[in-house]
Amino acid sequence: MFNKKFISIGISLLVVLIFVRCSSQEYTSAKLYIQQLEWEKAEEFLIKALVAEPDNPEIPYQLGYHIYALQKRDWKMMNQTFDKALSIDPDKKILGQPKTVKEFVDLAQTQFWGEEYNKGIAQYKLYLKSNSDVKDSYLQTAINLFITASEIKPNEAQSYAMLSASYFNAGDAVKSEKNILKAVELSPDDAGNNLTAGKIFMFKQDFESALPYINKSVELDPSNTEAIRNLAQIYYDTGNMEKSIETYEDAISKETDRKQKSDLYFNLGILYNKVDNFEEAEYNFMNALDENPDDIEAVMGMAQVFENAEKWRKAEKFYRELIAIDPENPEHYRGMSRVKLQQGEPDQSKRFLDKAKALGG
Repeated sequence: MFNKKFISIGISLLVVLIFVRCSSQEYTSAKLYIQQLEWEKAEEFLIKALVAEPDNPEIPYQLGYHIYALQKRDWKMMNQTFDKALSIDPDKKILGQPKTVKEFVDLAQTQFWGEEYNKGIAQYKLYLKSNSDVKDSYLQTAINLFITASEIKPNEAQSYAMLSASYFNAGDAVKSEKNILKAVELSPDDAGNNLTAGKIFMFKQDFESALPYINKSVELDPSNTEAIRNLAQIYYDTGNMEKSIETYEDAISKETDRKQKSDLYFNLGILYNKVDNFEEAEYNFMNALDENPDDIEAVMGMAQVFENAEKWRKAEKFYRELIAIDPENPEHYRGMSRVKLQQGEPDQSKRFLDKAKALGG
């Protein structure tokens, strides 16, 4: 009796297991049609299977992947059915694989997003390189592809960052700002997105709005001298000369590119000139020239520093150098006219002034 009862219980359990593991007739048919690539029938029976097995997340996943994504490219419906699968049980393993529903959904969204995003990048690169009549069409195509990418994977910040860049190049400042802020919202610790957001506000001359984004970018990537330069510029534009000088000095200490370093020294020289610290201004303009001997703006800065410091002979030296470099610029002759007048040479001063006027200055 004991053995028979044990066998009976075993058989009962086996029946239960078979019943639990068996798919509904609707889902079995749907899987067959998927194998046979009969997509209309597959869709019909997957929808019926949703009703027959409302607690099976595999079915809405299959519907989203095979029908709405692969066949119809209907990303809204794809995500609706993926959301349905996730709402049932995101951690359930499906399709005979060790992967969960959530992992399958992430993989599918990333797959289709990557296809559209990479096509968008290719079009954007063509736009940047092109000088032809179709240049703008490349940009519009890129925008459309990035929009599609954002529809496929709405939580992917890169789509919105590229949309922001594309709209900026298209001259749509409103959409550019909207998309970069979305990118920052989705990826708040991305230094590049914070920097871009800050630069967009700087372009609008909204320095107060730009400051927290640029600050955040510097905090996230303290070695990024572009971010530091922009931070220094914001401090300058908002009248905080002390912080601007401090930030430029920080950028100089980290910059390795000689031309960029020359520009930083030049900007720092301008700042010191504005606060009447002519000694520091001279020091930084000289450093700018050491880093980039062809920097005509640094030569001009030196001339102006010595003129402001009333060191007329030194100012004359640099104005003469400017005239030699750029003889068609009337401002250089006006500078020479001023310093010659201060040195008690009115005739020479008039000669340089007349030259400036002849050049239209």
